[in-house]
Amino acid sequence: MTPLGVLGIASLGYGLALAALVGGMAEKEAVPEGIPRKVLHVGIFAGAVPAQLLLGFWGVVTYGVVISIIVLAGFFQGPGLPFHRALARPEKGRDSHHSVLTPLVSTALGGLAAVLLVGHFAAVGYLACGLGDAAGEPVGRRWGRHRYRSFPWNKNAHRRSVEGSLAVFGAGSFGAAIALGLIDFSFPQALIVGFACGAAGAIGEGLSGRGTDNFWVQILASLTAWGLLG
Repeated sequence: MTPLGVLGIASLGYGLALAALVGGMAEKEAVPEGIPRKVLHVGIFAGAVPAQLLLGFWGVVTYGVVISIIVLAGFFQGPGLPFHRALARPEKGRDSHHSVLTPLVSTALGGLAAVLLVGHFAAVGYLACGLGDAAGEPVGRRWGRHRYRSFPWNKNAHRRSVEGSLAVFGAGSFGAAIALGLIDFSFPQALIVGFACGAAGAIGEGLSGRGTDNFWVQILASLTAWGLLG
């Protein structure tokens, strides 16, 4: 079997296990709403890193196709099932298609664009986005007090919080530093450049339109790493 075939099977097993995990979390009353979605978010981006570092562009394509099929199948299976409840934001109501499909497309396009543009530095964007965005939303909801809007000419502009953006910066910097360490950069390089990548990702997340932040955080963090170290 080819390496891509092995990756496809591994991706299928990983995706199904991740779906089962977050579906089980969604069924438990003790788990706050939104947490299963964020666990899924981190898991998807984390899984893209070995696929990209080991097999490059086609590794990302293979992994992304398998995971996208699992997410789409879970979404269209109906709101009564656990994995669907883990995917959709409860407050979206009839707009739940937008809350799932737009971020999915944004994630796929950002991941492919990053690996095409900067090769292995795309892993920086994957982890900066995976950890940064996962931290920003819950922090913003709970502690966000200082609100701001994206640029006024952005038709999909909406309000974010300074506190949430700082969480994106902190967690995104941590994720970027981990990715740079995996690419074999030294600890000082990974740490310093990681902060720059986290800042770029936070700016992209703060100014992006609704549902498009997964694209911009990946691209800007990856390009920053490549620009400083490539």
